[in-house]
Formats: sequence, C-alpha cells, structure tokens
Amino acid sequence: MATKGFWTGTPTFDPTRQFRFKVSIGDSGTIWWAKTCDKPKVNIPVLGKDEYYLNSPLPDIHPGEIADFQPITMTFIDPAEPHEAASIISQLNGASNGNFPRIDGQALKDQFGVITISQMDSKGEALETWTLKDAFPTSIDFGSLDYGSDDFITITMTFEYTAFEVETYTKGKKKLIPLTRPRAPTSMTEAKKLDGGFS
Repeated sequence: MATKGFWTGTPTFDPTRQFRFKVSIGDSGTIWWAKTCDKPKVNIPVLGKDEYYLNSPLPDIHPGEIADFQPITMTFIDPAEPHEAASIISQLNGASNGNFPRIDGQALKDQFGVITISQMDSKGEALETWTLKDAFPTSIDFGSLDYGSDDFITITMTFEYTAFEVETYTKGKKKLIPLTRPRAPTSMTEAKKLDGGFS
C-alpha cells in the first residue's frame, strides 16, 4: 500500500520486488537456483450467469462459495551441482517404486510434499510466506539445447496443490488458513450445505 507522499516525498516503505523471494520444496531447503516462481492463484466461480439466457430480467449473479486453487509454475536454472534434473528423476522413480511411468499418486505427493514460497524485503526479512499443501508436479519440461545459444538450461515445472496457507508480517501478522480435513464435508449432503446447494 502506498504511503502519503510516496512519489513526491521520502518513502517510508520499499515496494515489494519480484526478485526478492525464496523457495523450498519438501525437505530440500532453500532452492537458490529457482529463477521464477508463481504465487498461488485463486479463482472464485460466478453462479447464475446462465439466467441471462432464460429471459430473466434480473439474473441472480453471485459468487460461488468454494474457491478454486489454480496451478503454479516454477522455472529453475540447472546448476549441475546439485544436479536438478537428476534430483527430479530420482523423485519420479521414488513415486513409481521403480515402475515408471506408472505413478503412485500419494507417493508423488510424499516425494514433493510442501512447497514454501517466501517473499522478502530489502533486509532479507520475510514479508509473506505461502505454504502449499500436498503439492505435486503435473508438468515437467527439462529444457532444450541449442548450439547457437550460451543461455542457461532451465527446467520448468507446473504444480497442483490441495490447499495453501499464507502468513503476512507487515502491520501485525495476518493468516489465511484453509478448511482442514476434520472440518471438511464427509457426505454429499454436507457438501451441498457448504456451497449453498449448488453442487
């Protein structure tokens, strides 16, 4: 948020910058070779749009009650040591119990686990931390080769996740915590109550 006189006076806060971030996947520690990383995306569905086509003079357009988490994409520079491609291949092998390309879904989640994305300030302190639960890759691009280029090899991965938590640290901590499994609906009747009967 801009402060009074931000553009004309001396700013009291430094705007957040794209290059100030840290990423970790599972128990790998900070992945310093991460080049780009999406932050989570949330899609809120819109209900009632079809009423326009039913000759309704005042369509009851309103937001759905269950938000949808969109996948995120990361790109990595392959640093050779540690060898990022070899690490990913090892994780895929672990998720397939040596039977790749057959994949065990839960084993794949266990291999990659939790993704943590921290956005930092100029002093290296966290401004916000996103924790993606049960993350697993849905697309892996190991890069391309070109005799006419001296660019770095980049690996691109797209991840899905079941939920996320976010914690911010400016002007007091604020948290957004998703519905936990014990509180999640256990039947179709409970699910319809949760989303207003639109299931």
